Amino acid sequence: MSSHSERKAGSLEHFQYVRTQLGLSLWVTVSAKYRHDAGAPLDRSTLFVALERVVYAHPALVSRPMPCPEAPSILPFTWVRLPSLDLNRVVDFYEEDSTHLESILTSFYAAPVQCPDDLPLWKLFVLSDATIVFAYDHTIADGQSGMGFHAALLSALRQLQGPVLYHSGLLSALPEDVALVPPLEDSMDVSVPFRVIAGALYNTYVPSFLRRNEMAWAGNPVPKSITHGSVIHILRYPPKDAAWLLQLSRLHSTTITGTLHALALVVLSGLIRTLPDANIYRSIATVIPVSLRRYTGTSPIAFCNHVSSYSAHHSLLPPSHKSAATVSVETFPWHLAADFSATLKREASRSVYLVGLLKYVLEGYEKYLLSFLGKKRPAALEISNLGPFPVDSVEKPSSPGASWRIDEVIFAHTLPVTGAAFVMGVSGAESGGLGVTITWGKEAVDQDFAEAFVTGFAAGIQGLLASREC
Repeated sequence: MSSHSERKAGSLEHFQYVRTQLGLSLWVTVSAKYRHDAGAPLDRSTLFVALERVVYAHPALVSRPMPCPEAPSILPFTWVRLPSLDLNRVVDFYEEDSTHLESILTSFYAAPVQCPDDLPLWKLFVLSDATIVFAYDHTIADGQSGMGFHAALLSALRQLQGPVLYHSGLLSALPEDVALVPPLEDSMDVSVPFRVIAGALYNTYVPSFLRRNEMAWAGNPVPKSITHGSVIHILRYPPKDAAWLLQLSRLHSTTITGTLHALALVVLSGLIRTLPDANIYRSIATVIPVSLRRYTGTSPIAFCNHVSSYSAHHSLLPPSHKSAATVSVETFPWHLAADFSATLKREASRSVYLVGLLKYVLEGYEKYLLSFLGKKRPAALEISNLGPFPVDSVEKPSSPGASWRIDEVIFAHTLPVTGAAFVMGVSGAESGGLGVTITWGKEAVDQDFAEAFVTGFAAGIQGLLASREC
């Protein structure tokens, strides 16, 4: 049985594919810590039976891009469905548990994944405490899709009846009647107003000293050649802490994203002012990925690339502003958090213009992406928040006290070459807990500065949590 074509790639899918092939974007990882009420193990056969149901329901997990041989950087590739899949080749079992997740992800992000042509663009790492790391190429799905994978797997585990004795891991006769989710441009209007096109042309050709980004701190310049290696730190917050952060945010007319963004500005502003060349910086550029599923009508657990991003520059906070070490509910810049959340809400639908602009990259994505080598980084920080776990899209436990649950979700992504100096991933778990990752490329920012940012950010969170009554 041979592979068969499904559809042409959308512009964002094609862009992600070229970026990954160049080694400029590494795979996304969404990890979840599973637990059975009665202590049942998540062994190979149990996982494979559940995973078979997930694969059959989501064709992106058995599809691969087939590039156009004439001009792979310019003409979109075609999605092809694989005829079969051996789960033993995409699932690896580890002796380590989730206390080693930082080192496992750091090792994973040391270099691009080399994926054979007969396998899909994803892998699973199963740790000894039933933590499952879903790692996948950004070409097949956005960040929220990773959360959707774990929602689908949790549902499949809850549907199992009794213990599983054996599963070979071989999946054949994969269904052909389930279609891939349409690309973004087939799901909503991505046309770009002339003023946006003119603005993009201005930013492309205006002398660098006239650009807003010129006086913004953005870490070290993009290296002149493609290098790899990233560092990741994981911050974990139990349900009661996550609930308090959410309550504080709502009380101050903002969101978790707005609160974390404002805190990051506090920490970065303080650190930037300690640099030897601090006098040349006036602002901090940030990027926020924006899910467009609310406009495309796509399910929260579907596999697709229905996402864009919003970018903005923010003035450095004045020296008189409290440092992260003294952050409290009373001293926190809630007005910044509230204003930014309101801006994100207002600009969300217009963020799709960024995807629409891809059609104007006439020289091809490869040449365009490589043109960033040796230049200033686009931003200091990217914050990607997957939001709460989609509990409404998960199968309810079949019997109380004997079901699978997810206690923790950790989301990470890194753009070590041409991306923001820091990339922050935020994700909620079914339990209500919150996971935060802070990742940076080893050449994107100096190690001492990066560690100070992580320390200051964590201290700021603790300062806000200290206001909760025990």
